[in-house]
Amino acid sequence: MSKLRVEVPEALQPLIKPARYKGAYGGRGGAKSHFFAEQIVLKSFANPTRVVCIREVQNSLRESVRQLIADKIEKFGLGEFFQVLDAEIRGKNGSLIVFKGMQAYSAESIKSLEGFDVAWVEEAQSLSHVSLRLLRPTIRKPGSELWFSWNPRHKRDAVDELLRGPKPPEDSCVVPVGWKDNPWFPDVLKAEMNQDYARDPEMADHVWGGNYEIVTEGAYYAKLLFEAEKSGRITSVPYDPGEPVYTAWDLGLDDSTAVWFAQICGSEVRIIDFLETRNKALIEIAKQVKELPYVYAEHYMPHDVETREISTAKSRKEHCEGVGLRPIIAGSKIPVVDGINAARTLIPKCVFDAIKCERGIEALQAYRTEKNEEKDVFGAKPLHDWSSHAADAFRELAVNLFDVKKAKSQRTASLVEYDVMTYHDDYRSGTTAGVDDYNPW
Repeated sequence: MSKLRVEVPEALQPLIKPARYKGAYGGRGGAKSHFFAEQIVLKSFANPTRVVCIREVQNSLRESVRQLIADKIEKFGLGEFFQVLDAEIRGKNGSLIVFKGMQAYSAESIKSLEGFDVAWVEEAQSLSHVSLRLLRPTIRKPGSELWFSWNPRHKRDAVDELLRGPKPPEDSCVVPVGWKDNPWFPDVLKAEMNQDYARDPEMADHVWGGNYEIVTEGAYYAKLLFEAEKSGRITSVPYDPGEPVYTAWDLGLDDSTAVWFAQICGSEVRIIDFLETRNKALIEIAKQVKELPYVYAEHYMPHDVETREISTAKSRKEHCEGVGLRPIIAGSKIPVVDGINAARTLIPKCVFDAIKCERGIEALQAYRTEKNEEKDVFGAKPLHDWSSHAADAFRELAVNLFDVKKAKSQRTASLVEYDVMTYHDDYRSGTTAGVDDYNPW
């Protein structure tokens, strides 16, 4: 049998050994796609192999890795061994390479892939949870493998939860790889990278550095939270027993309920905790919050918390107060855009607990406006998705804490004036003018 000598970047060499799951993640220029394309050609040349190359959405073969694999065939001088057709590539030994989009498959049609040896998912960050659930049990042939290459986007993406989560599959090999690991990284790409870092370092850190996307296009708070992280305001934030805790809620019926926990310590707002539950009765969540080791000041809930239920003739507010969660303040009815602006004003004053609030911070980073894909423009309304509940609760917190902070500041101003008037007769004619206009933030 003919032998081919192929150079492989050191960072990618662990993926040569057999494993059920193989993954390579990182920014642009790390040679991830080139590596997997070469491995497909070599594997198909050495033994009869059936390979499916997958993207979440593939409207045409131009969007596939077909051309990349064809280029590798030519690089290795194997043009006579492989037949490159319009929709597939065939080897003289019976090897077959096809190109598919996962969204074209149903639970029935995907069974056509059961006899395949390898499934390579390129741009795997776009693979949906549904598609991953369909694909994993379908590639079931003994010794079969699933390969994933991707530039990380969010921790909640299906491939990240599977391969970079707390419990990755046992038979898996996953490696980080970046442009520094690529000995053939071209100067033209290096120039592009340097320009991107100079123009937008946050986005470049995602595109080239392979870090999770912080600043999402159309996001409301992502840049503010990026600045908070850079300045050390996403850290460990212990509970201060000397200050009361304020909670802010977004109530879900057949959806998630989100709760933020905050303390006001001087000019700083400390976000000490976050809770999100799904398919759980409100009264049970209220009990859970009540049992936490916090001393509460007020609980802010959406204005419809006062709506009475037909079955009990009681409001949700009354149900929560019945288990000892009080006082409950019905939320404001100000426009959403004003609430978003209040949240934007609040975030620079906040310090977030990195561990307890991790899920909530991710939601705030992802919260964004709707986009009209046809016109490629953003709308005026927030997009309703998994991030909305935490964002709506934080908006409630921002609106209500502004009033609390202002009231505290006014009380402090009055006490200062009293002290001055008591001990300095020259200031008995002092005035409180301007106190009502004082901006507590």
